[in-house]
Amino acid sequence: MTDWKKIAVLIIDVMRAIIAKLSVNPIQYLGPALWGIASFNILRVVTDLTKKDEFWSGGIKIHSVGLLISVIFCYVITLLWRRRLARIFAAKPVVTANVTIEYIIAIAQIMGILNPTVFVSEHLGWIYMGDGYIDYILVNAIYVPLFLLYYMFLRNERSDRNIADNRIYVEQIKADKLNTELQLLKSQYHPHFLFNALNTVYFQIDESNTLAKKSVEQLSELLRYQIYTVDEKVSMEQELAFLKSYIAFQQQRLTARLSVRKDIDEDWTGVSIHPLLFQPLIENAFKYVRGQYEIAICLKRQTTKICFSISNSLSGTAAVEPVIPRARIAESGAGLTNLKKRLALLYPQRHTLNTHADTTHFFAELILDI
Repeated sequence: MTDWKKIAVLIIDVMRAIIAKLSVNPIQYLGPALWGIASFNILRVVTDLTKKDEFWSGGIKIHSVGLLISVIFCYVITLLWRRRLARIFAAKPVVTANVTIEYIIAIAQIMGILNPTVFVSEHLGWIYMGDGYIDYILVNAIYVPLFLLYYMFLRNERSDRNIADNRIYVEQIKADKLNTELQLLKSQYHPHFLFNALNTVYFQIDESNTLAKKSVEQLSELLRYQIYTVDEKVSMEQELAFLKSYIAFQQQRLTARLSVRKDIDEDWTGVSIHPLLFQPLIENAFKYVRGQYEIAICLKRQTTKICFSISNSLSGTAAVEPVIPRARIAESGAGLTNLKKRLALLYPQRHTLNTHADTTHFFAELILDI
């Protein structure tokens, strides 16, 4: 393919991309250009007709350059404002926006970009400011109010989009809730069947096999807690009793050389919590522990926060079992995915969940603001 054909194909691809974007939201991409053109022509009306000059007098070249500068200025200021508004609305409702400060910053940005641009363009001979400071005053008197109005349009657009996104999010939560309720209705008979089955197994175990009987009892209590307390808050003492039973049950099924170190505060008076938020992290640790078979669990109360951390050793032999892939698997499990969704619903903006790994250990930390 010759060079000119390659250039033609490239131009066609670029034009297709531009048309595709314009077809999705033409105002978003053409709006700044239209506003820049309108602002420049309003400025020309004020400066030319009030002086009894001919409209667009002074040469088409000078005015064309001025028009181009006005359009570019509008695109630059639009980019700045869209990014700023995205940050402002992303922080809501945690941080209440101060509209007055927003508009003061917008005025500062308009004047801080507009005046140096006009000054440099005049000294380069691109535009003509015949009356010196008077024209600078006119430029600011026209552009500042017009672009404050433009900022208001952009802000309202962002606010409407934010409201629409929140409405969609609420509808998704409602749909998920209905789906969950449907699944619970479908599986109502499962707990009864399961407990009856465990009860049958328990009485079939020989009386002398105390370890097996104890395991069935522990499993029954763990399942009962998970099934019947998932939709309501529990005291921290109840949650701790469950966690200790769960850890003991997990230790029974793993190698005897597994070392579990626990550093857990005992005084949790008056603290209630949504249940089963720490269990997925503990389950993850028992599932992926390798190497030195070490698990360290820490659960502390710090004023209004609950700080939980857990680490488990990984395989130290990279040739047999690479550390990084195993760490990635541990980070991307279904348990952690579901935990993140529950935290987002139960403790929005009031939790921190971090996971990371080094060459020998996988770490997880969960902080709840209660």
